[in-house]
Amino acid sequence: MAIPAKWVRLLTISFLAAGIACIWFLGPALALQNQEAPEIKSEEATPSFTIRAQRNEVLVRVVVRDKDGEAVGGLTKDDFRLSDNSKPQSVTLFKVETYKAAQAEQPLGAAPPAAKPTQPVEVEPSPELPQRYVAFYFDDLVVKFEDMFRVRAAADKYIDSALRPGDRAAVLTSSGLGSLDFTDDRAKLHEALARLQPRPRITPAANDCPPLTPYEAYLIDERHDSIMLNIATREVIACACGGDPTRCADPQTQAQMAARMAWQNDQDQSRQCLHVLTNLVRRMSSLPGQRSILWLSQGFLIQANFSDVGELIDRALREHVVISALDARGLWVDAPGGDASEHNTLPASSPLFATLSIYRETGERMNQDVMADVSHATGGVFVHNTNDYDGGFRMGGALPEFTYLLAFSPQNLKYDGKFHKLKVELVSSKGLTVQARNGYSAPNQELRPQEHAKQEIDDAVFARDEYLDFPVDVQTQFFKLSDTKVQLSVTARIDAHALRFHKEGDRSRLNLKMVCAAFDRDGNLVDGTQKEVDMSLSDATLAQLLSSGLSIRGELKVNAGNYALRVVVYEIDSARMTALNRTVEIP
Repeated sequence: MAIPAKWVRLLTISFLAAGIACIWFLGPALALQNQEAPEIKSEEATPSFTIRAQRNEVLVRVVVRDKDGEAVGGLTKDDFRLSDNSKPQSVTLFKVETYKAAQAEQPLGAAPPAAKPTQPVEVEPSPELPQRYVAFYFDDLVVKFEDMFRVRAAADKYIDSALRPGDRAAVLTSSGLGSLDFTDDRAKLHEALARLQPRPRITPAANDCPPLTPYEAYLIDERHDSIMLNIATREVIACACGGDPTRCADPQTQAQMAARMAWQNDQDQSRQCLHVLTNLVRRMSSLPGQRSILWLSQGFLIQANFSDVGELIDRALREHVVISALDARGLWVDAPGGDASEHNTLPASSPLFATLSIYRETGERMNQDVMADVSHATGGVFVHNTNDYDGGFRMGGALPEFTYLLAFSPQNLKYDGKFHKLKVELVSSKGLTVQARNGYSAPNQELRPQEHAKQEIDDAVFARDEYLDFPVDVQTQFFKLSDTKVQLSVTARIDAHALRFHKEGDRSRLNLKMVCAAFDRDGNLVDGTQKEVDMSLSDATLAQLLSSGLSIRGELKVNAGNYALRVVVYEIDSARMTALNRTVEIP
């Protein structure tokens, strides 16, 4: 059975998929039970795949800096005050995160060949895994050619000067074209950078009538700005009617229709940029060690996509991914009246010309807001208004040495999707500055238990934190199927006494989900499987289970090499979970 396309699409990056199977067994005693009314239902479930946040818990990452811009450590929970829409909140979770330069390590070498075993061989763990991952996310849907050339050249220099042996880097694009997954092969990274080019979804025609920037279209379609509509209507008369208003049936309606189409196209493109970036964060949650993204873009308007930005920030905080952003435009100066290549029928002496200049400068500055908000909220930096691209990469690629992760549970939260303004401050600032997210959007509805379980498992499989709500012993073995192909058996053994059965009539009920997944040395998903087990046991069968215990075994198909294993067992009714990491080396 191949990994379902839904799981692969979830990651946005193509992974190697192999056949999977999973066998669930309890022991010989239970096999003798009457099968007419099965007490145990076991079936393959479609994989859809944190600090472990509780439901409705809001995460806030805080960086405190001194007057020199250096991150400050040594603070405690009592040093912070947090408010939600001006209402003081109690901090329910406080964690100090320290990022220090990892020791340089040599790329992993190939293990020596071994003879094909005739009997199962216990796999010995291998401790070697990369500890730093850097993703270069090029927003090729919006970056212009000349800006792409400059940031591409700076990325080349950064890879040669700043990446340490053993680091992994990736080149990703918002268009999805020309991407390269995480690797330590610098030649491949340089090749991927050389292939980058702007790939806008919508290419403006040379004779667009009227020519509108996204902000101008937004003013007309969303804000119903009469001044901007008047300017656009005059443009229609000039470009569609030869300057003669009598030759236009309804120039104002034409201007409104053009604005609606331009605004919709821009929002579709912006939504794709955010969606790919969010899935990149999800993808990176499976990676060990330090995880950061350097986002290269000129930005875009987010007026219709605030919830998408909130989702991106929430996921980055849960998965411990720091996002820094660099404005690809560098040091830019707005030209009065806009680009000379655009149609512009307004004389420079006209009051409308000055208004249009203000609109266009405002729109360019608002494009930066999304990059500033995301980097500010996730503990990164936003580099802008500078042509020092090399310095920008050095700033964006460096993680703050100290960050603080706070969480709180809003009281009487309404599921209305409204934006909540957050404020984080120090009890005693002492000349220090605080960097944190400025707000969050309330969910539109509360998650049902099954949805909450799915989200918990989803997050846990691609995270690295270990949770031990009940004891699980993981054992691994492998069998060589051919010179290169290996069947890896992962067995999770569970003491049934630790599980929380609940009574329904004369039956003991329990619903479990088990997921096992294998990731290669670069953090790529190679194979995985998910199993759901629904038990409704008589007292006699339960007694046998308590005596023998239960085991869940996943069979994965992999090649020889080093792998990081993730095993998650989730008790759905009680929302308890054990998630474990193991490493295996298969010669």
